[in-house]
Amino acid sequence: MPDCEYVLSIDLGTTSIKAGIVDCKTLEVISHAQQSSPMKYPREGWAEQDPGELWSAIAEASRSALEGVSPRKIAGLVFSTYLAGVVLLDSDGRELTPIITWLDERAHGLPREVFKGPLKVAGYNIPRLLEFLRITGGAPSKTGKDPISKIVWLRENEPDAYREAKVIGGLKTWILVRTTGNPATSPDEAHLTWLADTRRGRALWSEKLARRYRIPLEKLPRILSPLDVAGKLRSDAAQDLGLEPGIPVVVGAGDVASAAVGSGAVGPAEYHIYVGTSDWIGVHTNKRLLDVNHYIGSLLSAIPGTYLVIAEQEVAGALIDWVLEVTGLNYDSLEEAARISPGSDGLLATPWLFGERCPVDDPHARGVVAGLSLRHGKLHLVRAAMEAVALNIAWAMKYMIRLAGKPKLLRGVGGGFQSKAWASIVASTVGMPVEIVHDPRHASLRGAAVIATSVLRGSDLRREASRVPIGYTAKPDPEALKVYRRLLKVFEDVYKSLGPTFRSLAELRAG
Repeated sequence: MPDCEYVLSIDLGTTSIKAGIVDCKTLEVISHAQQSSPMKYPREGWAEQDPGELWSAIAEASRSALEGVSPRKIAGLVFSTYLAGVVLLDSDGRELTPIITWLDERAHGLPREVFKGPLKVAGYNIPRLLEFLRITGGAPSKTGKDPISKIVWLRENEPDAYREAKVIGGLKTWILVRTTGNPATSPDEAHLTWLADTRRGRALWSEKLARRYRIPLEKLPRILSPLDVAGKLRSDAAQDLGLEPGIPVVVGAGDVASAAVGSGAVGPAEYHIYVGTSDWIGVHTNKRLLDVNHYIGSLLSAIPGTYLVIAEQEVAGALIDWVLEVTGLNYDSLEEAARISPGSDGLLATPWLFGERCPVDDPHARGVVAGLSLRHGKLHLVRAAMEAVALNIAWAMKYMIRLAGKPKLLRGVGGGFQSKAWASIVASTVGMPVEIVHDPRHASLRGAAVIATSVLRGSDLRREASRVPIGYTAKPDPEALKVYRRLLKVFEDVYKSLGPTFRSLAELRAG
């Protein structure tokens, strides 16, 4: 087996960049560093990143993680990236636009023909929806957060940059161009553009969809396997990152597929829940499964030939961050809030601070605090926020189980599960024990490293993933479970009751 001492794995998240040196033999993160991910919100509903600022933050995180470790010991480099971003690159790989992130909603309602016409179901034009479902296994959301919507927006609003662009890519393409010069992408990122034919366990750009939505096929990046080497690290990038030039850069996968591998839950009916800035529920399958009504779909996974069924929700840890900021509390308060009884003494919150995808596809949904009284204090708000995220997960889990079957195990990954109090609330809300992986905040980083390690060692990816260590198990509390089952019905009713109010408030914001 080829020698592989360490891998440098870099996780490009929405709010932070994490770089870690991962031991190929133990999968332990022996050194890590974190930098804030620069984000800008120039207009209502816009969320973008300056490529130069982002690269500087990546380089700083890489050099910090490498302190005390010889670059000569790094056998390879791999990146985990958030999905559904879009950036235009010229023939030299230079950026013609900011990176439009997955959070961005400027392309709401695009492409128009997908949502217009006399024959509709769930807001979609039926013929167009059926075409997307048959070819891609999914369809763009009305929120405008999907790459196809953003590409159409760029064509209509940035025509000069669009014409000059040599490559229309996402964050994975951008980072591979920066490090190797190769304008490539991974199957999961290609899948989520809704421009790829993803039948039979692989991704190929669809000529039919590209032609229908007037997107030049030649501008889309080459789709490689997560287990391919994209190229050798360029000398200029190596100098910035503090690495030796020429080491292999593994294609890897997006954050969702990387975290799935990092959870170690890679077999049938092995579910994982990720709780970070956002949250999702995932499970690997051999079939492309879909629930259009509740916006649950399948992405090609990091394991070639398989899919990852995903129920993604927009806001999780971001709600906690917001509550802590406005109350002046810190993360220690999550454990303090655990002393408050389940149900937060009659206080209920919702986590929809940036719209929602699953189980309701609604860009207008917003956060609510209901039942507030003089008896409630700051810690009640913290507890209600943790419960809001957990109830939202439980709401989506109902539809995941209907689609993909009952879990035989459930793993927890993401920074949210560093809080044992929050993990206990999630377990009590979904009604199952949750096995929390060791150092859960590094799940995407570790998962990307597992992918790279399997490539560099020439070993089986599933076998490598089975070595992911478990930290502890969060078990449901029987009394809390009873409360949350009742509260979930109230939670769902809040959305049903306030749907028209959310739309009216959206009109006011637009005005």
